[in-house]
Amino acid sequence: MAKIHLYACYMKKLIIASLIMILILGVACSKNTNPETVKESKSAKTKQVNGKQADVVNQNRINPKGVFSVSRDGNVATINILADFSSNKNILIKRNATGFHKDMALVADLDSGAHRFEDTLPNAGAFYYWLRVEERSGAHKNYGPVRVGPDADNKGIYSSAGEQNEGEQYHWQAGRSYTTANITWDFPVTSYSKIAIKRNTSAKMLKRKEVYATLEPTGNFVDTLPDPEADYWYWIEATLENGKMITQGPIKAEFPMN
Repeated sequence: MAKIHLYACYMKKLIIASLIMILILGVACSKNTNPETVKESKSAKTKQVNGKQADVVNQNRINPKGVFSVSRDGNVATINILADFSSNKNILIKRNATGFHKDMALVADLDSGAHRFEDTLPNAGAFYYWLRVEERSGAHKNYGPVRVGPDADNKGIYSSAGEQNEGEQYHWQAGRSYTTANITWDFPVTSYSKIAIKRNTSAKMLKRKEVYATLEPTGNFVDTLPDPEADYWYWIEATLENGKMITQGPIKAEFPMN
């Protein structure tokens, strides 16, 4: 009987040891011990992180000089876009002479793959530039300002009369009745990528609404007013094929004088 009891204890210990060995082997097999696979996994993770760091569109804070640069030769400022925005909708270029993010002139509407634009400056003073990158989702991001210094050597040719004459080539007017506004325009015959009419209930550019777009240099548009009791101001923006923009306005739509 003693021998039988010792044999049973021995078999019991053997079974327990076998089960423990099976469990240890199972855990080891569940882990990825292949050094090449582990190395590849770490590399892929590093690439993903580095790619995100290099993507300025997804960064909240960035030095605008890492996005675009501006240089000047007389009255011509050259904007070089350093970042890749090709997956976005378009790029707007704005400028002013103060450096504050308001009262900016919209000087170009570029394809998202554009990398360079030349802007003709109105005077020899310093200017500040911003990029507004429009995403396909409808969101946007602003980058700037980047300053370009004054024309210290006075190399450029500046003519306020010449700029005025350019603007005078773009004839348009806006009038209204009680329920509608009538906008007519007669622009030079050339290739446009867009002519847009925008309106607001004040003379401020903020929150303007685009109410009409066309490629026709001459035309007429009747705008049904959402609130006949309100006053309305209009702008018309002509974008040439090279991205340059000529903005006219605001002008208030007035009732005809008796």
